[in-house]
Amino acid sequence: MKKLTVGAGLFISSITLAGCGVFGNDGYFRDRSNDYQHADSLTPLRIPEGVNTKHQEELYEIPQIAGEQLAQGEFEVPRPQALSVNAGLERVKIQKLGGNRWVLVSQPPEEVWPQLHQFLRSSGLSIEMSDANAGVMETAWMAFKESPDTKDKYRLQVETGVQPDTTEIHVRHLSVPSAAPVGGSVNWPDRSSSPEREGWMIDEMSTALASETAAATASLVAQAIGSSSLKVQLREPAGHEPYIAMGLEMDRAWATVAHAVNSGAYRLHREDSDIGLFYVTYDEDRALASDEEDGDGGWFSWGSKSDEDELAESADQVSLQQILAGIDMTEGAEPALFKEIKGLGVGTATSEAYPGYLIVIRGNDDEIEVRVRDTRGQPLSKNEASQLLQSIQQNLI
Repeated sequence: MKKLTVGAGLFISSITLAGCGVFGNDGYFRDRSNDYQHADSLTPLRIPEGVNTKHQEELYEIPQIAGEQLAQGEFEVPRPQALSVNAGLERVKIQKLGGNRWVLVSQPPEEVWPQLHQFLRSSGLSIEMSDANAGVMETAWMAFKESPDTKDKYRLQVETGVQPDTTEIHVRHLSVPSAAPVGGSVNWPDRSSSPEREGWMIDEMSTALASETAAATASLVAQAIGSSSLKVQLREPAGHEPYIAMGLEMDRAWATVAHAVNSGAYRLHREDSDIGLFYVTYDEDRALASDEEDGDGGWFSWGSKSDEDELAESADQVSLQQILAGIDMTEGAEPALFKEIKGLGVGTATSEAYPGYLIVIRGNDDEIEVRVRDTRGQPLSKNEASQLLQSIQQNLI
């Protein structure tokens, strides 16, 4: 180490002695920061006829700049934006729903897959099975020191998240008597044998994935995870009202929609999971203003109530029974979403609907549909329905 330090010192000294012969416009280490101003454009690549090509686009878009701005000293190249402002903080979260927990990572599965391999290896856990197409990893059987009478095994299920380019990692733990025969496929239980040991794996895994040393690579074979279908899609069929399709269990679908209609521009006033109904109001200005809360004039600082605030206060006084009693059951209406609900349309339907909207959830596990209607139960215009559904979709978890 001492010899290296001395050598480095001699090298630096030799550069210093060389003086302007090394630095400056004519030196070896001249300033090249403005060389780009004299660069020439290259002719775009031409593909021979008869050759199929993928869509091509510019990797680095060049902004339109007036010629005089390129004069020496009048233009400064901006610094690139950080790849992830929330790296290590918001990139990895532990989500909870009832007694279930899973890890949510703000990266696509093909990037998370090799990170999980690295985590298991660094933790001293042998990988007995790894199937990227199915998104499944299983550890080999192991023995914990505190429970020598049992042997344990973990299963990691990697899935696409509800939001684009996110990944969910679900953990299952299995414990059997140490004398039990093992081999072949494992009959995994619906729930972990030990919630504590499942929690340990989730905590250790989330900490490792959130660390700055997580592998920044991608797996080609893991690109197949979730590629056949998305968990959540906004569908706009021709001639029919838009809706959100969810490949989730009903409990999960209800919980994530409940979160969404309590966020952003929505205000939730009433809900009933038995009939699959949320009563909400929507204030677009509220969402725009909430983005400015950290600056001046956030929506909490307004001195007077807006029309939307007054509508929300009015909606707080409306019960679901009143809403259901006012559902339009006349000929030509579309009450099919509300059939078999008690008290439907038995009241005196007013000429005007109550303020707000109804968010309706229908379907069975893995085939859930979410629609938005007015408070008379009637479909909205396609544009309005799409906007309201997009606002729900972007806040799903």
